[in-house]
Amino acid sequence: MHHSYWRLRLLSACAALAILCCPPCHAQAAADGSVPAQIVQITPDVVSPRPFGYVLGDVVTQHIALEHEGESLDLPEMPALERTGNWFERRDARIEHDAAGQRWLALDYQVINVPEELRAIELPALDLATTREGRRIVTQAQPLTVAPITPTVVLARAGLEEMRPDAPAPHIATAPLERRLHGALYLAGTLIALWLALAALRQWQARRRLPFSRAAIEMRRLERGSLPVWRRLHRALDETAGQVVRGHDLASLLLHAPWLKPMEGELKQFFDASQTRFFADRPTEGVEPVTLCSRAARLERRALA
Repeated sequence: MHHSYWRLRLLSACAALAILCCPPCHAQAAADGSVPAQIVQITPDVVSPRPFGYVLGDVVTQHIALEHEGESLDLPEMPALERTGNWFERRDARIEHDAAGQRWLALDYQVINVPEELRAIELPALDLATTREGRRIVTQAQPLTVAPITPTVVLARAGLEEMRPDAPAPHIATAPLERRLHGALYLAGTLIALWLALAALRQWQARRRLPFSRAAIEMRRLERGSLPVWRRLHRALDETAGQVVRGHDLASLLLHAPWLKPMEGELKQFFDASQTRFFADRPTEGVEPVTLCSRAARLERRALA
């Protein structure tokens, strides 16, 4: 009893002291002249989307005018792109201009959840700060209806069952594709035929223009191993070098016709055998002018044709 009495006296003294301190504080604030800024809530024009017919995944766009009674409203920052409740997620926020030049804040909301049956939900209300001190943009929640894409219960009638077979794949018209493919194949075939014809023409011309190729053709009409065959190969070597060629002139021949370099050893052996064949009048073995000329003709056409 005694302790309760003194506790009540202590609480009363504290309350009295607090009441006495409050007036000086208010007086001090008034003396400093710091008056709290008055908050003005502005409700601009709002163009709301249609209020019905939405399903999962649909995007709803709301437009908020950035002008009120002739006063332009600017935002220090855009609304955050985030989930705004159980039903919507804000996907984009941007400034747009209409045909009259008026500025609008466009907000895209995507439906990320739907109820099991048709239901009215609300776009979230907004309370946005502006660059003008004490001015805030305030909008009201906008109702709209959403529904599931498919019902959970269907009528138990033929053709209306819950599980249905897949629809047949659509037929693609392949006639235009086939015509283009055939045209491309015909064009490719024509180009290949022209290229082969050109290559054959170059080879035909080379056989009648190049020294070793002409010599190889003429040797077919001569007796194999005869002196005219040896002379014909010598003449082809002379025409290729642009001068009369002997064994000691082999380096000059290879300088004019470097494509004969793989046959350097065979050509040296031919010149040595030719000395024996023409001046010692002895038959030679291991050197066949016809075979040597044919190989030289192939190298010649590969390099010059």
